[in-house]
Amino acid sequence: MIGPHTVELVRPAGRDAWGNVVTGETTVTVTGCFWQPVSSSEAQDGSDTVTTVARLFMPAGADPTAADRIRFGGREYEINGRPSLFHTPRGPHHWEIDLRDVEG
Repeated sequence: MIGPHTVELVRPAGRDAWGNVVTGETTVTVTGCFWQPVSSSEAQDGSDTVTTVARLFMPAGADPTAADRIRFGGREYEINGRPSLFHTPRGPHHWEIDLRDVEG
């Protein structure tokens, strides 16, 4: 266990045999995570756009991809970049994932 937080890993349904995006999603509840807020900024152009950046630490047993989204605290965040799996001499230890939410 890395931390006390529980998140939902939201995975798009995928593509059909012709490469078309299939609507829908699957969700997986991941416990033992650690949620870390990084920053929040508001656009200065009068648009009321707020961008929130966070970092999520997930147990090594999770399998996040760049196409997934994360639900936490009533918000849904996009994964910004590729999740990184960190190792110790004993093997895989945890994932570090950069997240972003743009509102407005």
